[in-house]
Amino acid sequence: MGRRWLNLSTGLLSFAKVALGDPPFNNPPGVDVWCGKAYRETNSSFDPGGWLDPPTLNSGPNPLRLRLNVYPRYSFYLETEKKASFIVDTRVSDHDPYGKAYVNSTTGTNNETGPFTELVLKVSIGDTIAVDNVRVPVNSTGIEIPFDLDLAKLTGEAGPGAFVISGSSPDGSQTYDDLAQVVVLPERSDGGSMARLDHLNGGVHVSSSLTKGAWRSILPMGFYTRWDWISWLVDPDNNPEPPDLASNETISLQQYKERGYNLIHPVPPGGWASFDTAIFEKFLTICDELELYVMYDMRHTYLNLSSISYQLPRLQSHPSLLLYYTGDEPDGWTDPLNGTILAYNQIKEIDPYHPISLVLNCYNFYFKEYTSGADIILEDTYNLIKSSTFSTVYNTPCNRTYGDCGCDFCHINDTAYPEFVENPFQDVVERTNRMYQYQHWIGQKETKPVWGVPQWFFDADSFWSRWATRQEAIVLALLRINHGAMGLVGWIFPTSPEVESATTDLAKVLAREDVKRLLVDGKGHHLEPFNQEQDHENSSYDVAGWVCGDEMLVIVVWPKYTMPDGSVIALPTGGKNVTGVQVLFGDADWSWNGSSVVTKGTMPLEVSILKANFGGY
Repeated sequence: MGRRWLNLSTGLLSFAKVALGDPPFNNPPGVDVWCGKAYRETNSSFDPGGWLDPPTLNSGPNPLRLRLNVYPRYSFYLETEKKASFIVDTRVSDHDPYGKAYVNSTTGTNNETGPFTELVLKVSIGDTIAVDNVRVPVNSTGIEIPFDLDLAKLTGEAGPGAFVISGSSPDGSQTYDDLAQVVVLPERSDGGSMARLDHLNGGVHVSSSLTKGAWRSILPMGFYTRWDWISWLVDPDNNPEPPDLASNETISLQQYKERGYNLIHPVPPGGWASFDTAIFEKFLTICDELELYVMYDMRHTYLNLSSISYQLPRLQSHPSLLLYYTGDEPDGWTDPLNGTILAYNQIKEIDPYHPISLVLNCYNFYFKEYTSGADIILEDTYNLIKSSTFSTVYNTPCNRTYGDCGCDFCHINDTAYPEFVENPFQDVVERTNRMYQYQHWIGQKETKPVWGVPQWFFDADSFWSRWATRQEAIVLALLRINHGAMGLVGWIFPTSPEVESATTDLAKVLAREDVKRLLVDGKGHHLEPFNQEQDHENSSYDVAGWVCGDEMLVIVVWPKYTMPDGSVIALPTGGKNVTGVQVLFGDADWSWNGSSVVTKGTMPLEVSILKANFGGY
């Protein structure tokens, strides 16, 4: 977003650029930078560095590599649990520098030669075998293998809970290995929450006194929220005048929850303790009562480890605490490269029960270093800008090495990138995809989930000159979900009446138990719709489906301001016969025909959320 502004006269946040100790690490003396790039017209362009390139083709006559990757399904388990599971990935690639040589050939018991399609797996800790002689398919991901959790309490060569994994071709001639660390924690006894990541599907599962000790999956959706609004709600005696809001309406935290939002992210005003401790305690108590989950923000203090140690203990017993948030665009501000990992280690030392998040603003700037200090990565691609090629704020061009247009290296309406002109939301799709792609490039073991920060604000005096419309607000959210976002935290609340109405309607659908179960616990697939009349793909439709048993959730987005050419599109359902379709969100008219779900016609920026039920094949 370039900077986060909040002009209190318009209801938007404004943060001045502040010095965090030493100046940004890569800028020439006296040069202000954003994402490492000079952006003032008095300064010239220079290469900011930190650019992550894709792996190159493996060398040699046989470039194929198999990477054996084994990790526990959950980020931690509890001592009271008896069973756990490993997730196994066996990707084969010709450009993965982290794998070992793979030849698609193995010899059978009768010396016959056949393809190497199964990996023989063994998992052990110390002298104890946890998994033995299990066969898993080659070039697959997300294979779940159960094991006895008591074994994780043992100590192997690499330490407590460290399992050694060995895999081989059936004839034993090709071997692969890995290590998997399983974390086992005592159950909390103070009523406070525990939140863990599901490394299989990317969701968050929470357990607390609010859930009566059961693990409950959650699809977080809510807003960053203005602290002056929250403090006025919580402590009106000391804040008699309500803040100047974008909307004339003032709502309570209970009404915020009733609108369907299940997450709230207060933006701290600054100071050594981030928030006024007495007011924040009252706020947390209200959130506990409402089961409104809190994303705790330490943007101003995460580089101060002593401040972290002061803040965390007073949060521990609150069941509404869901996760921590450290760096707010640390890549934009060019915070110290080791700052996020130092904060991460400090937080985990005090509280291993909650994930840690941060938001990245830059297109590609020291991704590996900054994300090393996070369990969850947020992206805040604000594509509804005045220009992606020229900054009207700083009077400079914007490109890979220079300038700040409010959306780093975005291409909306840039004629050099025709696909971004045709689809003005392509920057959001590309950025979300890249957050996952970068993790593969750097050899990330467990894929960290990505959350989206939709552009649900404006600033008339900066890069963002208008509010998103109702349709745009919804498209900005659902495109992210279609491309793997496991949470939505919009900037910023209170917002405009139109955005609030749109996001309220959407939040109530996403909060439905059947929808949440499919999105968080189902298996997602990107789908290619086809035109029944013209027999060709409608490539501009953005469609994803999540399957669980005999149900399938489908999200369809037409991300253009124009009408599509085709009049009838159909969605594949894996060959299963559809027995019914329920339209959960949107105005399009959907029906079913055999193994296809069909609609006639699509309006500009139209979206649909459907649930299909299956019969036999």
